[in-house]
Amino acid sequence: MDLQKIAGHKCSCGKTHQIPIKKVAIAAGLIDQTADLLAEITAEKRIYLVIDQQTKKAAGNKLKSKLEAANYEVIEILLEERVGDDHLVPEPESLFKIISAVEGNGYLLACGSGSINDLTAYAAHKMKIPYTIFATAPSMDGYASSVSSITVAGVKKTYNTTPPELIIADLDILKAAPWKLIQSGLGDLLGKVSSLLEWKLGVALFDEYFCQEAFDLVEDVLQDLMANSQQIIARKAAGIEILTKGLIYSGIAMMMVGSSRPASGTEHHISHFFDMYAGIFKEHVPTHGIKVGTAALISCYYYLKLLKTDFSQFEITHDRQAREAEIREAYLDKADSILDLLEQRWEHDLISKDDLLAAESEIKKNIRKFKQYLLSVETILDDFGFFEREDVKNLNRDWLKKAVNHCFEIRFRYTVSTLLRQVGLLNQWGEEAIARLEEKLEKNN
Repeated sequence: MDLQKIAGHKCSCGKTHQIPIKKVAIAAGLIDQTADLLAEITAEKRIYLVIDQQTKKAAGNKLKSKLEAANYEVIEILLEERVGDDHLVPEPESLFKIISAVEGNGYLLACGSGSINDLTAYAAHKMKIPYTIFATAPSMDGYASSVSSITVAGVKKTYNTTPPELIIADLDILKAAPWKLIQSGLGDLLGKVSSLLEWKLGVALFDEYFCQEAFDLVEDVLQDLMANSQQIIARKAAGIEILTKGLIYSGIAMMMVGSSRPASGTEHHISHFFDMYAGIFKEHVPTHGIKVGTAALISCYYYLKLLKTDFSQFEITHDRQAREAEIREAYLDKADSILDLLEQRWEHDLISKDDLLAAESEIKKNIRKFKQYLLSVETILDDFGFFEREDVKNLNRDWLKKAVNHCFEIRFRYTVSTLLRQVGLLNQWGEEAIARLEEKLEKNN
């Protein structure tokens, strides 16, 4: 991708997109070239290397050795997982550890994927210093993102950050990533099928800001994914490169529009709800992409059913008192912040039946264009073994039902779940979608 063709030029959407990323390097053997790549973008010789126990083994030790051999001073910042978790959670304690370890001049080099990238990006933004990410797994779409997800008091919140100057994706390292992380990246990328339709839904109903170039950037990688999923399963370099590009380009699309609109909808909100409950009840949940991929089965079900439904049958109800009561019940001690969000979004989200009928043709046209993608999601999840995973089989069903019914409250974003809540069908369609998931899980017992 030629970032210069996107950045600094007026787009058809009317914006001049700013992309501060200087380079995206995706190839085999890049760990041996990291010192030279860093030298192209920074004169700093002190490197703060942010790692956890897993990424230290995967690439951190070798990175440190290679950089020291090139006369860099390398200071490790080792982040620890919470007891009982099998992955690092991006919490303020880890953020403080990064910030407190940086003294004087230096350059941040994150070695990892989701949580390490989010934490380093946020720390770099707050300290006003640049950073590079050395990817260790094709597991999520945040490498190029200008936002970070940090879990604060048990609730995952999104913060604006500064993107990396350089993204290094060594295909040799990525091919060797644990299968669960490759599954996670696949799940995150599959979620774009419904998230792109969510964006179009917002355009159809509210004339939201829309950028065709950003939309196409994400849809193009979905096409590549659908055509090459077996190469990813086989861990072929070409397949892993397609998955990695897809995840990075999704982040660039978010950067272009200044929000996660092109890459996050109902499927992500279900995942975020699980993260919130995991924080409240101190229980383990699957990684982000696993939850998103599983939830994509549900959001895709909604859109396929919406396509076959006559909108004239819908009756829209706006009952704020009922919404507030449901938020208090579902969000427990996090309810106050969600109620504040409801206050901000209530007027925006109000639609009439006439509004919905006027948009019906456009909404269904968009779904028809994506019908093959929507149908392919279940097949690819099956091929990648999602329904064989014990953590998916063991998803707390009470949490899942609550997530399906209430996750749309977690972000100021109109989604298909918001619409179904307004027409009184969210519970029914949600139960049907969960039943479909249960069928898949039963077949894999």
